[in-house]
Amino acid sequence: MENDFQFLEYEGIQIAAFIEARKENEHSGYYPANVLFYVQQGQLNIRYKNKLIIISKGNFCIVRKFTELSYFKTWDEEEDCALIDAMVLQDDFIKSAIKELGYKIPNKPVKSPVVNLEQNAILLGLYRSLKLYLSENQSPDKHLMYLKTKEALLGIIQSNPEHLAIFHEFSKSVKAELREFMTHHIISPLPLVELAKLSGRSLSTFHRDFRKIFNASPHSWILKQRLGKARELLLTTSQTASEIYLDLGFKDLAHFSRTFKKEFGISPSKISP
Repeated sequence: MENDFQFLEYEGIQIAAFIEARKENEHSGYYPANVLFYVQQGQLNIRYKNKLIIISKGNFCIVRKFTELSYFKTWDEEEDCALIDAMVLQDDFIKSAIKELGYKIPNKPVKSPVVNLEQNAILLGLYRSLKLYLSENQSPDKHLMYLKTKEALLGIIQSNPEHLAIFHEFSKSVKAELREFMTHHIISPLPLVELAKLSGRSLSTFHRDFRKIFNASPHSWILKQRLGKARELLLTTSQTASEIYLDLGFKDLAHFSRTFKKEFGISPSKISP
């Protein structure tokens, strides 16, 4: 297996990931929330424009939300693979934790898309506890997620008190660049109301901004993009319709086939490379 992913979810949204990487594929990422990474083994390499940011073994970092980056993992020969842990820092929980702890957040801009953190016992304990929930197949509830977010906040500050400046951006709503956001959420199974929230918008604002940018409704645009991707895969790979429809966000093969034929005038089963 090239890569093994384990996820911890809260209300259907992935809030933590534990990744065992065995291939150095570079891939893009665009997160709707700030993400705390920990490199257990190997090295996490993050490319931003022409700059390469390296997070080495035993270190933590924060990747700021709504930032287009590319990632690849490397490791030494004796390590066999890279082991990366990630926790999504949801804005709602961050706001509540900042308010309860009474922090005064400096009005200081943070320009770097990635902020390096020094390892400490609080952050290490946070990931151990999250893995414990994963091993016991337990989904965290709202109260636990709030406590874990507060724990992450304390660990980040212990790493360096100056990192308080980061939370100026965490503590306010920020809108995603909608074109980049949707590029990374074309096959997302989330309903539009959740996509709107993740992009930093109300549902009505999401619809309005979407039409301005794409000159189409979210539903019709997403459907067209998925069908276009399906046609590309059928023409350029050996995959069949039954192998791709779920990965592209379609709930059943019959619906996918009908919709595809309506769009392109041909059944997907009749397309081949």
